Amino acid sequence: MFKFSFDQRSVGILQVIAAGICFGFLGLFGKNAYAQGASPLELLGLRFITSGLLLQAILSLIYGPRFLKLSWKNFFICNLLGIFGYALFSSFYFFAIKGLSISLAVLLLYTFPIWVALGARMFFGDKIPKGRKFTIPLSMVGITFLVWGEFSIGHYYSFACGLGSAIFYAIYILISSRSLSKINPLISVSYIQLSAGVILCVLGLESYSRAVMVYKNIWPIILGMAIICSIGAMTLFQSGLQKLKSWEASILSTSEPLMGISLAVLFLGEKLSLIQVIGGVLVIAAFIFISLPASYSLSGLSKNDKTL
Repeated sequence: MFKFSFDQRSVGILQVIAAGICFGFLGLFGKNAYAQGASPLELLGLRFITSGLLLQAILSLIYGPRFLKLSWKNFFICNLLGIFGYALFSSFYFFAIKGLSISLAVLLLYTFPIWVALGARMFFGDKIPKGRKFTIPLSMVGITFLVWGEFSIGHYYSFACGLGSAIFYAIYILISSRSLSKINPLISVSYIQLSAGVILCVLGLESYSRAVMVYKNIWPIILGMAIICSIGAMTLFQSGLQKLKSWEASILSTSEPLMGISLAVLFLGEKLSLIQVIGGVLVIAAFIFISLPASYSLSGLSKNDKTL
């Protein structure tokens, strides 16, 4: 039997799960925005540029402008992560859903815990403890069941884009876990969001007048996404990532599709199938096993859960 201790690791676990829950509102906001004529890239660009500017304004008002000051190296890393991390993986995902069924696009994106685990092992020498290795396939099976539906491929380049979205998100997580571990998450996230927003607006918006029109039509949705799905979700995830291994954070972030499907059932009238319920149970089971103390294993013996 084990005792649950509310230490830094436990806080990190709760933060990453909470981040996934905040990200889970994206589908609800997105469907309403698309119904009013906004394109995915327009919505992404306006969401990130709003959240970046809003977060920097709030931090400047509370702590003063100097609070946002970073070294040139860290400033460069944050902007690089915004452009080649969030903006690139979001764009790849957008191109994936144009040629794939939504179920398959989501499934490909959520292979990112596998790429995170492989990258952490190859580049940083981080190994998953023996008693936790099964959590990745467990969560992957759970996600597959959660998004179960029609798996169709319209264009094979879209399949490559789907995998690309997962790989670039994994790269974002791996670099963030190392390069931003000592930076206040509020500061790093504000720069990441702002740089992602600028590049996505350049790519997705035809003109300034189009940006104004889209913003005027759906500003409550953009503001909701900026506060809940960007400032809240990304700050919580970044803060949790500073307290956990990158592979742990990536698996725990699968709370996003779990929350997204729950909201679709509650607010959009979608029906939950038995296989989706089983998938949700498997994902939650993976969370539980990751949340167990490092000294705990399925057999209850600490020696079976040491990092190899």
